[in-house]
Amino acid sequence: MGDVILLTGYLLAVAGVLVLRLSWGLAGRSRMLNAAGWAALAAAVLCGAVAAGAWGITVVSLWATATAFVLLAVAGWTAQPSVRRASDRRAGMLPEGTEPLRLGGRVLTFAIVAVLSMAASIAAALFVRWAALLCGAAEGNASVLALFAAPLVWTMLAYLLLMTGSRKRQFAILGGTILTALPPVLSGAMT
Repeated sequence: MGDVILLTGYLLAVAGVLVLRLSWGLAGRSRMLNAAGWAALAAAVLCGAVAAGAWGITVVSLWATATAFVLLAVAGWTAQPSVRRASDRRAGMLPEGTEPLRLGGRVLTFAIVAVLSMAASIAAALFVRWAALLCGAAEGNASVLALFAAPLVWTMLAYLLLMTGSRKRQFAILGGTILTALPPVLSGAMT
């Protein structure tokens, strides 16, 4: 039975990547196809976990990665060269010509993404530790979970903040994450 579930995971992984490629190749992206592709990938991971635990998840992920690699290789091989000359601009690092430097905005973005998101990730780690202790975890295990959560949350926050175009939304995300430290602080667990 485990082999059938694992095979289903392989097929779902391949299908998920194919559906996402189809969706992302359309002129206007389809939310339905995006959702179907991501759902297939999630189901593939679940099948791998049920069939063979971490090893199953790894193998299913390899099928998805291999499919994506083949699709990207074919797209790169068959793509026509652009008729436009590539910009000399390197990833938007510096403005071109007489564009303003926007140094203040760049420094603020750095402060939000690097410094404030680290503080927010520490707040989330405190919440994870507090929740683990409430669930009966030992002190050491709860601390290890917090140490695992901090860089993981920091990475997710940095990505989310960089993809958010509005400063209000960035501060709302940070504020919501920092508020997760309130339950452990108010309960006295931090004393």
